Parts: sequence; structure tokens; C-alpha cells
Amino acid sequence: MSTFNINRFGQALKCQLMVGRKMWIRLFSIYTLVMFMAGLFWTRIQGTSYELMETWGTDELYQAYERLVRQSVSFGLIFFCIAMLFGASGMFSQMKDTPKRSAYLLWPVSNLEKYVISILLSIVLMAVVTVGAFFLADALRVFVDWVTGRIIVWGFPILFDSQREAVSSSEERLFLWMVLTFMFYFHSLYIVGGTLFRRHQFLLTSGTIIIVSILLTIILKHIDWSGVDIEFINNHWDEETQTYIRIFHPLFYIINTIGCLLIVFHYWASYKLFTRMQVINNKWLNV
Repeated sequence: MSTFNINRFGQALKCQLMVGRKMWIRLFSIYTLVMFMAGLFWTRIQGTSYELMETWGTDELYQAYERLVRQSVSFGLIFFCIAMLFGASGMFSQMKDTPKRSAYLLWPVSNLEKYVISILLSIVLMAVVTVGAFFLADALRVFVDWVTGRIIVWGFPILFDSQREAVSSSEERLFLWMVLTFMFYFHSLYIVGGTLFRRHQFLLTSGTIIIVSILLTIILKHIDWSGVDIEFINNHWDEETQTYIRIFHPLFYIINTIGCLLIVFHYWASYKLFTRMQVINNKWLNV
């Protein structure tokens, strides 16, 4: 069997989508409900009442209500990140019991094709489902606002505006690089955890990360850091422009580059762990 055949891969991907369509529809419904209820919470329960905001005038009302909608958008971003970690840890959740595990490993598809399919479903499709649920939840919230006579403030334009602002300058792009490296690094850890652990992948991976983080913190606290410059980003006041300029330490580039390399390594390690899977394995581990 060849390592990767595009026609066989396409048929296998279609098969996996058809088999798991009910689960994905159920997940889409749950995500929509959660973000819809969160939108109602941020705009109707917490904060200043809408009746009081109406007494402030049209412009003040719009600005105040937009701030409430921004809070619901921020919740949507946090929910998206959690959903992506959940999807990464569950990329092989269909192999928990022995019959399904045996059927999946004996599937006449190469290991690379199986792994790519799992990656596409747990990352790309999970992202599409979560973003689609966010849009639908936002539309439902706007519909409720329209029915109850409130002003209309959409959430997804605020999301796009914040993303454009995040890449408006070279300094902000470097800062965005650091944030994305941090996010994808944790995501790659959940990819490894989803491949390594056989059951309760999300909980076991989260627990492992927390325990290792606590141990590293304890170790680093006992190291003498006096005389060591660990500020990777410094704000320098420019007299000419009368603004603060971010100065990035060389370690900033080194650490981010190492982080990117570790992300690639984690994906490679995840694939190697997958190729070592057997029908009968350790109770908790896939090795």
C-alpha cells in the first residue's frame, strides 16, 4: 500500500465525515446554545440595564451596548480556544474501546492518511463548527434584540476589526507572532496528549500540563536570576514621536523560534505515537 493516495484519502475522509456527522451536528448545536446563552448573559444580565442606557442618548447607548457585545465576542474567542484544545485532545477518541480500535487500525488506509484525516477533523472541521456556531449564536442574539426592540449591534464585525488592529504595525505583528506561538504550542501539546492517552485525553493532558508547569515554577523560583535580563519586550519612550516604542530583546526571537520548532516536533511525535498503536495497549496509554 502506498503511503499516500489522494483518491483513497478523499474516499476515507468522506467516510469519516458520514460516520461522524451526527456527532458533529450535535456538537454544533451545543456550541451554538452555549455561545447564544453567553451572548444573552453579557448583554442582558450583567452590567448596566438597557432601560438606563436608553436615557443616555443615541450615541452613548450605542457605545455602551457595543461594549457589552464586545464582552460576548471575547467570550466567543476564549470558547474557540477551549474548543480547539478539546478537539485536539479528542482526535483519536473513536478508538477508546477494542472493537472500534481494531476496526480503525485494520481500515485499508495508510497510517499517514488516517493521521491527516484525524488532524483535519480535529482542527479544521472543529474550527469551522465553532466559528459557524459563533455566527449563528450572534445572529440569534441579534434576532432577540430586534424582537425586543433593542438596537442592532453585530458581534462578528467587531471580531474582524480587532483582528485588523492586531496586525496594523510591525511591532504588533511580532507581538501577534508571540501570542500565536504560545497558542499553537499548547495546542500541539494537546495533540500529543490526544495521541498518547487512551482515555480521558483532555483531562489527563490538562492535568499533566498543570503538574509540569507547577514543577517548573518551583524549580525556576530556586534559581538566582539576579543580573539576568529576562524582559523580552521593553517599552521605550521616544521623545520625537512622544510615544512608547516596543524594543524586542534578541531572546524574544530565539524563544519564539524554538517554540515553533517544538510545535513541529510535537506533531511529528504525535504521528510516531499513532504508528505505534496496537489493538491491545496499556490501560491509560497508547504505547
